[in-house]
Amino acid sequence: MRRRHVSLSNVIDRTIESQVKLGRYKDFSAAIQDAAWNYFVGPDSPFEEYGVTAAQVERAHAKSLAGIKRERRKGTLKPWHP
Repeated sequence: MRRRHVSLSNVIDRTIESQVKLGRYKDFSAAIQDAAWNYFVGPDSPFEEYGVTAAQVERAHAKSLAGIKRERRKGTLKPWHP
């Protein structure tokens, strides 16, 4: 791992310090690395974890909604009560 010295604005510095104090990150370096990774590289797609594509998820969602609409029209849909 290489060392770099960077200058941060006061607002960014305070934000990262607060995240470290809250316990979200182990140290300042970890917080900066996570922020840079998510900004430049981006987080992994949630679909990759399950081995599906976004189109497959959208298709399944549309199918589920169509089933709910059919049940609602028939009057067989039971109301949900928390």
